[in-house]
Amino acid sequence: MGSKGQVFMALTTLLLLSADLPLQGELPRTLPSPQEASEQAEQLSPEELVDLEIDEEIRDRLRFDPTWRAIAQAVQQDIMIIKWGDGQVQDPIWKRFGTKTFPLLSYYVQSADPTRQAYGMAGIRSLGAPYSTLWLERQIEQGQSGTNFYLLTQDPATLLNQASYTPSYDYDQWKRDFGLDDPQTRDRLIELARANLEPTNAGNNYGQFNLAFLEAMLGYEAVHPEANPPEEEPAPEIPQWDQLAELPQPSEAQVQEAIAYYRSLPPNTQEYILVERLGPVKAGELSPVGTALLKNLAANVELENRMWAIAELNRHGDPEGKAALQEIINGDLSQLQPLTYIVQYDPFYDGDLAKSSHAYFLLVGIAEQYPDSKFIRASREYGDLTGYSYFGSAPRSQEIRDRIANKTSQERMQDWQDWLSRYPDHPGADDATYFLARALEDQNDPVAAMRYWVQMMTETPGDGDASYLAFPHVRTLLDIGLTTQQVETLYEQYQDKAIAPLFRYTLAVRQAREHNYTEALELSEGLNLTEMPAEILNSYYRNDSWFSSYNRQVEIQIEMQDMLTEQRQRWQQLQQLQAENTPESRYQLASNWAGAGGWKNGYLAVWDQWRTGYLPTGSWGNEYCEKFWVCNLNLRQADAVQNSYRQASQNAIALSLYQDLLEDPTTPANLREKTLYMAASTLLWQWENHPLGETLRIHPVAGMSGDRPSLNFTPISNPEADYEQRQENYKQIEQDYLSYLDNAIATLQSEFSSSPYTDDLLFSRYAISGESQYLEQIVENYGEGDRAAEARFLLEHHPNQPFSEYSW
Repeated sequence: MGSKGQVFMALTTLLLLSADLPLQGELPRTLPSPQEASEQAEQLSPEELVDLEIDEEIRDRLRFDPTWRAIAQAVQQDIMIIKWGDGQVQDPIWKRFGTKTFPLLSYYVQSADPTRQAYGMAGIRSLGAPYSTLWLERQIEQGQSGTNFYLLTQDPATLLNQASYTPSYDYDQWKRDFGLDDPQTRDRLIELARANLEPTNAGNNYGQFNLAFLEAMLGYEAVHPEANPPEEEPAPEIPQWDQLAELPQPSEAQVQEAIAYYRSLPPNTQEYILVERLGPVKAGELSPVGTALLKNLAANVELENRMWAIAELNRHGDPEGKAALQEIINGDLSQLQPLTYIVQYDPFYDGDLAKSSHAYFLLVGIAEQYPDSKFIRASREYGDLTGYSYFGSAPRSQEIRDRIANKTSQERMQDWQDWLSRYPDHPGADDATYFLARALEDQNDPVAAMRYWVQMMTETPGDGDASYLAFPHVRTLLDIGLTTQQVETLYEQYQDKAIAPLFRYTLAVRQAREHNYTEALELSEGLNLTEMPAEILNSYYRNDSWFSSYNRQVEIQIEMQDMLTEQRQRWQQLQQLQAENTPESRYQLASNWAGAGGWKNGYLAVWDQWRTGYLPTGSWGNEYCEKFWVCNLNLRQADAVQNSYRQASQNAIALSLYQDLLEDPTTPANLREKTLYMAASTLLWQWENHPLGETLRIHPVAGMSGDRPSLNFTPISNPEADYEQRQENYKQIEQDYLSYLDNAIATLQSEFSSSPYTDDLLFSRYAISGESQYLEQIVENYGEGDRAAEARFLLEHHPNQPFSEYSW
């Protein structure tokens, strides 16, 4: 019955208590009384008690046993006080029943409900060692990732009363609660955590219990030394260079000696000489040795610093350097890329600022010295198309920017195509390709745009500093922007290319979303996403920062493959249920999609485990919809947006399957009853836990009589008016959801008058609207149900205050 079943987990409190009562398998016909179980529990050692585990079968056997009702009600009262009362729990169960409550408390810590988590942790910490220490040891051994580690360190006063605050709270109290003030225990558990730490590329760093434990015990810097900014290294000692570089008239032998010495140095030291020693020298004052070194570098086309050397020679007026530079800036512009790539305009750039700044000034000098060159002419035209200078992004005149703003997407597309046809080798070709792809999306041609996004990821036009911008567009289009047929077309085009696995994986996921599980399994058979070449994702997952502790590109591909492995297992289960094609199997199929892990069935693992945050939905206005096209209702038809988001929504898919069952006259009554409840619960989950923008895009879902045309989807430029419009949409959708819930309640009441689900939906109805009449109905008509006590409590304390059903 959803979350309400957890309220009665307290019924297991003292059962654990029985050493003779099995915790798995078949249970005895006669349950022990609380007193009998308590007496048996006294015989258990702390280790035996900690090792006991609660399962759902035990919970369900006990929850309706009359002899355990008082204990259930006591725990339920505690939970209600924490959630809705003053938070002052006077006599929690661990104080009344002592250490024998430990297994229940441990179960609560694993609950999805934050209140029960806090309640369980408060109890475990109150019981103290050895129970708390043994619990912590088991957590570390199992490498738990679902436990909220913050509960271990939080002020105990705030666990049972979120409004309380203890200014004098001693942070080290948590260590004493778990016996970590004992040096031997502390050292033993630290070593145990290290031994059970997942590798850094396992894709679960942020949720690792053991990692959080080590950070709390040792400090973040000790656990992550790579996160500390590197200490500034002293300037390298280069006495031989210093001696030779100062010679006013060096011999040829001395010049060659200096060059040979430079080449013998590590790359960082070589760069130091170029940037820190030769870079600050005023134009025309370069020493003979410095000039000779730059000429030597400029003559070698294989060297990375060749372009730097040519630009420096030009700055100093060297004829050979000037000639070489003019040949490049009027010919093959791709040779400029090693120089332009160095320049960074990001204020948070953590690379060599001195090198970046000097490269920028070299380019500015070239622009001033050769304004009519092909390179500068192309750069100037680039600025005319963007409204901002190619060098430094200084805004162009208002006249130019107004002209750009008034261009149609067709004109912008043509402008960038023309520019790229004239200057395909310009270092800004990647930036231009980005704008061209955006213009094609604005032309409602996502397939053509995708080809350019792929080009940016795989061929790296220009100097590549904008290539990282492509992947967010690629994953958005793959997930919700392209039709399955369009994905298939692109897969056929790229099936012999390095990026083919990404399209093949997407196509498999798309087939699963459409319930073509056999096709999904066939497409994904033998697919190994970790074998996709690194360069596909490297431009986005860069590892060039001092805080990069591991190769994120490798990690993300491992995460993708792990997800695919699990998805194939789920698709096999769904395939079997689909093949059975019975009312029960159809119900199980829908419930698989609606369930806690159902999102994995159709999840495209390209979102860094954060699809909700990254996927454009319009929740925060239309800016990201305009940028990523998929939800831009100025360009796409509302029905097209709705269909694309529906097909990618776990809940929309589940609701469609549930609705098929409800509309089928052959569905048995018991399944119809459960389906009514599950469909309403799924709808509530969408309302409570998904971005409003997504809820808007998929509205109305299957079975809902919502009037989509009544919603105004056209974005308004005026922020206040746009906000008011979105609020009106919100109110309309809320009303449609409430109407759906009302219909489900009415159907249960008329067709299934004794349904155990009705009070749950009435409670949810109150949770959304805050209308106390629904609590009154529970008390009057379902007084024996397990929502009655909560309804009475709320009528007494908060009769007209809405609560989030799923935040409890």
